[in-house]
Amino acid sequence: MEISLLIVLDLREQAALQAALVTHGAPDCLVTLALTGACRVSTLDEARQLRRWLAETRASGKTDFASLNVIERELVRFGV
Repeated sequence: MEISLLIVLDLREQAALQAALVTHGAPDCLVTLALTGACRVSTLDEARQLRRWLAETRASGKTDFASLNVIERELVRFGV
């Protein structure tokens, strides 16, 4: 299923995300978001993969999840 979800971060959120990405295995769209401040999620599968990674990262406690809340909120708002 094709979707069009654009996630944009301000500079403070982008810096926090870069710091949080010390966790290995982040999805490509999350790395793009950290580097450029925006990413386009174009499939429902990609959105679900991102949501799954966020949940696993939060559960592992390996990173400060506060910086990832804005992304998860948008995915929930979008219905993923």
